[in-house]
Amino acid sequence: MANILTIEVGAAEIRVAEMKEEKKGSSIRRCFRFPVSPGLVEDGLIQDVQGLGDQLKNELLARKISARKVRFIVASSRIANREIRIPFIKKKRIQDLIEMNAVDYFPIDPAEYIISYRIIDVEEEGEGKEKEKKYHLMVYACPKDLAKSYGQLAEAAGLLLSCLAPIGDSVYMAVRSAYAAGTHMLIKIEDNAMLVSVVHNGELRMQRNIGYGINGAVETVQIFPAFGERLSYEEALALMMRQNCVRRTLNPDSVIVEPEDETEKIKEARTEVSQNLRYLVDNISRIMDYYLSRNPGSSFDTIECCGIGAAVLGMTQLLSHELAQKVTALKSVEGHKFAESEEGGNAEVIYVALFGVDSNSANLMEKAKRGQGRRKKHDGEDIRGAVIVFMLGAIASVVLVVFSLGNRLYQTQRQKKLNTEITKNESAESVYNAYSSMKEKYSQYEQMYDYTNTPNESLVAFLQELEQKMPSTLVIESFTSTGEGVSFSFEAANKKEAANTLMQLRKFTSLTSVATTGTTEDESGIVTMAVTAVYTQPAAMAETQQ
Repeated sequence: MANILTIEVGAAEIRVAEMKEEKKGSSIRRCFRFPVSPGLVEDGLIQDVQGLGDQLKNELLARKISARKVRFIVASSRIANREIRIPFIKKKRIQDLIEMNAVDYFPIDPAEYIISYRIIDVEEEGEGKEKEKKYHLMVYACPKDLAKSYGQLAEAAGLLLSCLAPIGDSVYMAVRSAYAAGTHMLIKIEDNAMLVSVVHNGELRMQRNIGYGINGAVETVQIFPAFGERLSYEEALALMMRQNCVRRTLNPDSVIVEPEDETEKIKEARTEVSQNLRYLVDNISRIMDYYLSRNPGSSFDTIECCGIGAAVLGMTQLLSHELAQKVTALKSVEGHKFAESEEGGNAEVIYVALFGVDSNSANLMEKAKRGQGRRKKHDGEDIRGAVIVFMLGAIASVVLVVFSLGNRLYQTQRQKKLNTEITKNESAESVYNAYSSMKEKYSQYEQMYDYTNTPNESLVAFLQELEQKMPSTLVIESFTSTGEGVSFSFEAANKKEAANTLMQLRKFTSLTSVATTGTTEDESGIVTMAVTAVYTQPAAMAETQQ
């Protein structure tokens, strides 16, 4: 079988693998990754198709990779997904059925979206004669402009696109066999996003996209001179993959002694790096609590990480400490083979999603463009097929006439039985209507109560503390406050002063969490730092909304 390219497109880097399909799985012959310029890929949409296509073509040529058939994996919050169950019909009719009912699954205009699906399982309900089979599907809806950009990217790179797979489907299918028994959580951590999947006995129970990644921590490594002077983003990330820059706790006052804290400056710098992972850790914790609260008695047999974040030293130790459960990097999955890799021991965690794309993947390409290579083969069979269909139709019509009378009698009896059941259960309707009315009133009262809270009470305390503890020379460039927290940016004479200001803000009694979301430095050396923080006492309205 000819080799095929599988490419995962992210906002910060592209991952490429030359793969070969085998009977017992897939193997990667060669794989590599390369960075992309900021803004080139935004939420999965290719902004500069020709520029990225030329870059991809050059990377393939440099490595003498000749495969031309390609499968893209796309990660985007604009791609919607939903689990559904449908009657057990012929597979070739499934696509038409879900497209016809798309508005029932998603609040979209079907004309602007591509609908696709993956068969998760075939389920059986009932017993005896009432036993009924159903398809358990994961349905996806992808904007057409998003899908179109990948077709154009393949064309610009001189490749033939055969599949456009969503990242959630690819990750799940890559580890499904490994998670066939028990309850498992897999956390895919990337530069600016995170995908959390919960699999129970091989079945996908929950999948959440979170808009937090490790980019804030990487930028913090760039800021602190203790890690090195004037590091680029790629250099800082590479440093974090070979040197532990992350403390194992988010508590800045922890007395835990870590051998990596060689000096006080390094300890302070590692503490700041860890603090920039707080939102990431908090969101994982919320998802764990949400799942366990809705599945009483459940527990996670394993929690594993993959993605570029799993290759960062100290990440799994931090998660293990904060989540109070052992977290490890994804172990090698049976059937996943690497013939050649530039990543060493990190190959499995970085490239795992590429193993989840196959002929049964949810394909987000336009329906008219799928399987174009097989169309000519079927054209010669159309006439013979039409003749056979005509003959079968004539025979079937005779059979239908013979059995129509018996079928009518059966349907009449079934209708009488259903009418009897409807009459017996009419009283349930009044109970349900009363419940719905009371539920609506309760929601209205709860909303009225929320409006009695003032979402800016904590702002006054913060401003007073800012005036008392910060020097008068501090320049605030922008400022935004909500009932939950505050975000602003300020100017500092240099990186050291910016770091000292950030640590001083962390000591404010009016704030519980302070983190930087990015810094910039102009030609004169003045540093502008963006900061986000959460109030110690957030407004009740904000908590309710959250």
